[in-house]
Amino acid sequence: MDERVRRGAGWALRLALTLLVTYFIFRSLRVSWAELAETDLARWQPAIAPLAASLAALLFVFAYLVALWARMVTGLGGPVLRLGAAIRIFFLANLGRYIPGKVWQLAGLTYLAGKRGVSIPIASSSAVLSQVYSLGAAAAVAAIGLLLTGVAQLPAGTVPFAVALAAAVIAVTTVPPVLRLLLRLVFRFSRRGELAPDLDRWFGFRWLFAYLPGWIGYGLAFLLLCESFPNLPPVAPLAAIGSFAGAYFLGYAAVFAPAGVGVREGALAFLLAPALGAAEATVLAVFARVWMTVAELGPAAWAGIHTVLGAEEGESETREHGS
Repeated sequence: MDERVRRGAGWALRLALTLLVTYFIFRSLRVSWAELAETDLARWQPAIAPLAASLAALLFVFAYLVALWARMVTGLGGPVLRLGAAIRIFFLANLGRYIPGKVWQLAGLTYLAGKRGVSIPIASSSAVLSQVYSLGAAAAVAAIGLLLTGVAQLPAGTVPFAVALAAAVIAVTTVPPVLRLLLRLVFRFSRRGELAPDLDRWFGFRWLFAYLPGWIGYGLAFLLLCESFPNLPPVAPLAAIGSFAGAYFLGYAAVFAPAGVGVREGALAFLLAPALGAAEATVLAVFARVWMTVAELGPAAWAGIHTVLGAEEGESETREHGS
């Protein structure tokens, strides 16, 4: 089969899967196009102060997660990346999320870090491990948040599924032999240079706990977004935190969907429907996508302009340990 035909067929299959999964998620909400069309957009005028606060909180969480990734690079034996350089690398690579397959973000992170003096094995290992622990923390936060919210406020079956999924993910990220097996499979699939980090028994727990504040921060930022729409019914903090983390996790797990588009929105609407109603939960989920994309594009645009203008020339992007 011609390579272009095969590639086109792969993209078409991913698009079909994305649309199919999104359809079934929204179908479970029992929300009709007529209900969405009747939505009063005047009720969705945001209050500026909480909206601005939510964007500021998102940017703070982004910086925290970038700093964790840079610390991962150093911990694996790489150079100490300056925060500005790490932000530029991270957000330019982050644009790869919008290409189906999920490997492009990791490949971009490996390539851009390599240009800053990070060896390919360390760059690829840090990219994979940071994503593994970020998703593990997201699963844990989702399970705890949804469990404490109360079964009565959630769709049937949500809590047992969330707890089982979180337990499986945490086991993978904290049991060294299981994690080593996962890393071998990832590196074999991506054909990247492999680094076998020294995984002591507490390695996984340390990094999993390091990523937990980031996902709690994401949830609080989302709660501020909810608060910026004063005409909406109130959303409980734990429901907001757990729902956002769970929806993000499921969107990432849908490897066929670029940036989890459709799947993340459907999952978020599904989890928030008991509190808001299906139609309003759907609209809020779409707003959340736009909100997060706007917050991501700001640092990405800065990183792109900085790179194109060659502003990094003459600037040391890394420094030696202890300097």
